[in-house]
This record gives sequence, structure tokens and C-alpha cells, in this order.
Amino acid sequence: MANFTTDAKICIERDLEITNKQHVYEDLITRFDILETCKWITDNNYAKVCLQFPDDLLNVSAAIYEEIKTRTNIDLYILGDTSYASCCVDSVAVMHVKGDAVIHYGHSCFTKSNIPVYIVLPKTELNFDVTEKLLLENFKLDEPIQLCLFYDAEYEHSKDKIAKFWFQEYPQSYLAFVQIEESDKRILGRIIKNKKDEDVSVEFLKDCICIHIGSRGQTLFNFTVSIPALKWYLLEPGNNRVDILEETVWFKRRRFLVEKCKDANVIGILVCKLAGDQTKDIISRMKKICKVNGKKSYIISVGKPNVAKLANFPEIDIYVMIACPENDLYNNRDFYKPIVYPFELEVALNSNRESFYNYHVTDYDELLPGKRHYCDISHVKEATDVSLITGNIRETKIQSVEEGSMDLAVKQNWALENIGQNLQERSWKGLEQKLGETEVKSAEEGRKGIPLQYSNEPE
Repeated sequence: MANFTTDAKICIERDLEITNKQHVYEDLITRFDILETCKWITDNNYAKVCLQFPDDLLNVSAAIYEEIKTRTNIDLYILGDTSYASCCVDSVAVMHVKGDAVIHYGHSCFTKSNIPVYIVLPKTELNFDVTEKLLLENFKLDEPIQLCLFYDAEYEHSKDKIAKFWFQEYPQSYLAFVQIEESDKRILGRIIKNKKDEDVSVEFLKDCICIHIGSRGQTLFNFTVSIPALKWYLLEPGNNRVDILEETVWFKRRRFLVEKCKDANVIGILVCKLAGDQTKDIISRMKKICKVNGKKSYIISVGKPNVAKLANFPEIDIYVMIACPENDLYNNRDFYKPIVYPFELEVALNSNRESFYNYHVTDYDELLPGKRHYCDISHVKEATDVSLITGNIRETKIQSVEEGSMDLAVKQNWALENIGQNLQERSWKGLEQKLGETEVKSAEEGRKGIPLQYSNEPE
């Protein structure tokens, strides 16, 4: 057995080396916009501010805290762990300390928040020589097709130099700038402009070739599936190459999940984001769509979802996740039940939408009233359909939805009693306090060591 295990004493007494990576960010003042941050705090007279860091920046969080503290006379809090994704503003943690505002560091999804936010984007030096060479070699100036250039948010500090070269070489094309402030023409944190600095609607890109400077990731993926264009190209300066992007397989998978939504009888509305009033609006909209289609819906909030957490709800047939566009759990196949976007549930259950589409909406805010992809919800009539997955006939039976209808009230009460009965029949119902039912005992010495071999474990 000793050949396959490690001595417990070695594990406990082993010394671990701590690597100090702070030298990577020698100029903290410039790298993390310390002066601009302090000015923003002072101008708005904030008294209590939270500093939100992703995991990869926690090593410099204390140094940034000290730099801001010496320049401002305010209460500062470091948020080291986020309630949901690190790209979203953690309004939940800010409310715990009754903060006035938050400084968000690192990659951002640029979604709305119900508290004031100052975003400090990451900064990466762009190799302009390689970038300009690849653009001129792969995209000719004499081609009649217009171009639109996107770039990663980490190159935002170089936007002036990028724009100068781009509009000098391609004067009839467009450039997508990072836009933090909310705007009617903003899409996924970008605003498209021409050489005259005029805002351009995203619909103009359907006849353009789009090029993204940066690396592969969820941000680029959202662009390729959400913004219709003739073609999408990725220019990676670090790899000295230009690749064409196609998401045909992904679209086939999502159309399959649309059919799964139609087959589902119980739909879980999985809440993975709380910042912003639009979160409440999209939850209400998802509930309404399920209701008019005669499907049960339950709101589920488990913090950061994982396979084990969602496995506790076997009654759910499919989940619609309310999260920011940067969340990559949509593509995770480890879960026992599929996870879909709000847009896919709309395509499946909203009869006013087109059944076939060549685009996708990853930002649920676009589905709300007054936005680009809003569509009214009509009450569904009784209908019969054939599932493309199982081949079985599925029948939609809709009860009366008139205000004050007793039939509807009886049906809702039965649904609540049914889900309660399912919970009662489980062998394990979770942790329970059982106040007053537990016998009082004296404190006893527990186990010592590691699970491999406790020091006080009997032979």
C-alpha cells in the first residue's frame, strides 16, 4: 500500500513556495488607472467603495488598495470572490457592505448594473507592425466589399493608433470601439463608427467582412453568432496568422436544443446574475412565455451553478439561464439537463418569432421592450405538433388565462402541491437546523491530520 500512497507526515510538513508576481505590474499607477479612479471617486463624493478583482489580479489587490487609500479619504473593501461570473459587477457583495460604488478590474461583459461602476480594463501591448502587415496582406484595398474591424478590450488603450491606421488604409470601412456607457446602437459593449466618427447601426454589417484583432474566447464567439456578417476573420498578432471563423456545428446544436424546449414540460429559470433591473424583467418574461404555453416554470438561484447543484432538481426538464453573454456554461455538456439561452426559449415557445434563424441573441437585454430583438408574446391556442427528437406527438393544452379565472387558480394550486409532494418523497432534503430537537452535548476533540490517515484513528 505504501507504494501507492504518500506518508501523511510528509504532506503536513511540506514547505510551499509562494511566487510573488507583483513585479509583472511595476507601474501600478498607469496600469490600473489609479489617478483616474481617484478622481472619479472624489468628483462623485463616494464614501464607501468596493474594489472587485478577478482571481488573476488578487495578487496586486492590496497594492492597488494602498495606492487609492493614500489618495482618497474613503472606506475601501476588496471583493476577492464574486457571487457569479467575475466579468459581471457583483452588486450582491457590494450591498452586503452598503457600498456606494464599485471599481471593476479586469475583463468586463459591459452589462448594466444598478450601482455606479468604474471599469478598469486590462492592458496588453499590441504588436502594430505584425497587425498592420497581416491586415494589408489579407484584405486588399481594391476590394468592393466593406470591412469592419473589432479588437479585444485589452487593446482599448491603443484605440487612437488603431483608428488612425485603419481609416487611413480603409477609409470606407467601419471600426467597432469599446463603449462602456449605455447606448441605443451599442451591441455587446461595442459601438460601430465610420471615419467621420458617426455611429452606425449593426444592421450595416450584414454586407461587410468583419475582422477581430485578439484571441479566441467567449467575447469573439458572441460576436460571430450575434452580429450577422458575410464572413468573420480572427487576426492573432501573437501567432502571426489570420483564420476564418465558422460556427455551423454550434448552430446545429442550438436548433436541437430549441426542439428540446418544445418537448419540455417543466422549465427551470436559472438565475446567475442579479445586477440591473433588466434581470427582473427577463425573468418575468420567461415566466410569461412558459405560462401561455401551459408549461410549469420554477425560479432557481444556486449562486455559481455546477453539475452537483443542478442534479438536486430532477423534476426540471431543461434550464433557461439568466446570465451575462460571457458565461460559458451554455456550452457545457456535463450537466444532466440542457441549458439554453432566453432567446432559444423564445424561438421555441413564442409563436410570433420566426422558427428558422441565421443569427443568435446572446444578450438577453436585447429581448426586452424597446430593444432590437423585442417581440410581443401572444396567447397560444390548443395545438398538436410532432417532436423532431422523439417522433412522438406533443399536444399543447392551454387552460383559461382570464383574470380571476377559478380554473387557473385550481391548476396553479395543484402544480404547487405536486412539486411539494415531489420534494417530500426524496430520501435526502438538504441540511436542516432542527432547532430544539438536537440533544446538547459537551465539546469533544475531533480528528487530527489528513483523511488519508488521521493521527487518532484506531488501528
